[in-house]
Amino acid sequence: MSSPANEASPTRRALLAAAGLWLGLPAARASLPPLQLLSYYDYPPFVTGPGQGLTFDLTEWLKLHIGNVAAELLPRRRVDVLASQPGWAGVVPWVAPSWFPSAPQQPYVWSEPLMNDEDLVLSRKSKPVAFEGVQSLRGLTLGGVFGHVYRDTDPMTERGELRRIDAFTQEANLRMLLLGRVDAIFLSRSGLGWWRQRIADFDKQIEIAALPRLRFQRHLMISTQLPAEQRQALLEGVVKLRASPEWRDMLQRYEIRLADQEPLRLAPRTLASA
Repeated sequence: MSSPANEASPTRRALLAAAGLWLGLPAARASLPPLQLLSYYDYPPFVTGPGQGLTFDLTEWLKLHIGNVAAELLPRRRVDVLASQPGWAGVVPWVAPSWFPSAPQQPYVWSEPLMNDEDLVLSRKSKPVAFEGVQSLRGLTLGGVFGHVYRDTDPMTERGELRRIDAFTQEANLRMLLLGRVDAIFLSRSGLGWWRQRIADFDKQIEIAALPRLRFQRHLMISTQLPAEQRQALLEGVVKLRASPEWRDMLQRYEIRLADQEPLRLAPRTLASA
């Protein structure tokens, strides 16, 4: 006879059973309201056209394996406002815990990482920037995207040590760099392959600093207001997706190198550890 210490509690057994029901039965999935997926990434590889991009591929995968999902693209500040409300119940993809510190009124559950990524520093071959940290940008003009917060360089801009010119899109930001209106911009490595294929002579014109501005991993940020079985399904779904051929196909579709994604050192995560 097993000891009580080795037995799952009734609550835990019920949770696992509910999660299994959620993952396995379409009728059970349909009984819950649509999952609200909010993203503020409106550029490649996450959005590459109307209804196209990694965010929409993720949404379709979640619909197939988790349940009904309603995806919405919003500005970062709007996502911040919605996700901080006490009653908000949804998920934000592609983000890191350090970007969304939990507040007492709205704690979050974090999935295992979906992606490795970096913020690269790009300049022109004709005027390369030897980036060794943000202080290397002092006295230069940085191209930014409206609404984006750069916590490491914004204080320099406020002190007048760095000039910042914003564009409305990432593509317009790249064009400003190529035209010489700015000296440097930031670009995620996950989007690098996409732009390399679409800007003529990309590598002949653009210098990529050896040292990235940031290294991070992208997760799903999950509201604790979601039903427990829905949260558990998302946590388990990320691990399932990461190991699937569909995920590798998604990455390759957007020119994301598989070599940059290994290893991720995944570890089991459940509601108990969230």
